[in-house]
Amino acid sequence: MHDSLNNLLNAELEAENIVRNSEQQREAMKQQALSDANATIEQFNARLPELHQSFLDKANERAEQSIAELKLRYDEHNQQLRQLAEKHQQEALTDAIHLLLNREG
Repeated sequence: MHDSLNNLLNAELEAENIVRNSEQQREAMKQQALSDANATIEQFNARLPELHQSFLDKANERAEQSIAELKLRYDEHNQQLRQLAEKHQQEALTDAIHLLLNREG
């Protein structure tokens, strides 16, 4: 009977050691996870200026492209207006000459 009690006591001590070791491992894993999460946050925060600059560069590039496209359309429209103005100017001169010639005649 004495051996049975000793065996039970030893089993209980062994179980307590297993639980204690498991708790220590769990705590170590928790601390490692927190450490990894903090490192990830720090890496992200360190990259924020780079990410922000990249975003600004892309936005500027798109803005410059849009401005170039608008300028091209403006230049094309301006050229069409000039051609129309020249055409109408020529027509107006022709009409004015006809009016003057018809008045004198």
